[in-house]
Amino acid sequence: MKNLSCLALLASLAAPAHACGPYHDSWSGSDKAAHFGVSAALGAGASRLTDDTATAVGLALIPGLAKELYDAGQDCNRFSWKDMGWNAVGAYVGVRTGNWLLGPTGVSYIKAF
Repeated sequence: MKNLSCLALLASLAAPAHACGPYHDSWSGSDKAAHFGVSAALGAGASRLTDDTATAVGLALIPGLAKELYDAGQDCNRFSWKDMGWNAVGAYVGVRTGNWLLGPTGVSYIKAF
């Protein structure tokens, strides 16, 4: 039953918008850099909350997922898997960068002179 409800949710998110023009969502759309940047910043912050990379990426993805679910409920808009793809890449890059720059005990990147 749980799998059926998940499939129903995904099907409703993928349904075309009615009474609207064609939906255009390219991989290089104008908002993709914002999805990447915000998720990267959230990923860097989430890297300080946990040492587990997967957990930190998951935490950084929560706001992006919430925004896409909000978009799915708006007229002439829908859930964008491409936006979520950029969110995921940004979150991963942010977590890895946060781990590299900040490290477990604070700032770990020190330039050697």
